[in-house]
Amino acid sequence: MGNRCRTARARYDRLVHAPPLTITCDCGAAESVPYGERWRCGACGKTWDTAQIPRAEYEALLHGVRRYRLLVLGPPLLLAGVLVPLTIFSGVQFAFLLFMLVMAHALLVVPMARRRATARARERMPSWNLRPE
Repeated sequence: MGNRCRTARARYDRLVHAPPLTITCDCGAAESVPYGERWRCGACGKTWDTAQIPRAEYEALLHGVRRYRLLVLGPPLLLAGVLVPLTIFSGVQFAFLLFMLVMAHALLVVPMARRRATARARERMPSWNLRPE
């Protein structure tokens, strides 16, 4: 049972793309760079390596992003998985129910989850001081 959970989580983690990191050069230029890649500033020529960031700290940041995406996409997909077959075999009223439930989720739950995720990210957002190479 435990291996199945880890396998499903690993599959989900691969599907959710990691957000880029914003690097601000000493000269003031800024760029969004994926974790583990290097960026060369076009203005001053300094090279910045995001691999200097500890992997564990970056993974902790990603955990919040993945949780938010799961909270936003999970319930509508679960509802669709249940109600689409009912629509096909029983009647169109289940399609209307699916529409109403997904709209209620989008209008009531998603904004609250977004506010909570943003507040949590702001309070836990690490700031790393990278050194140019």
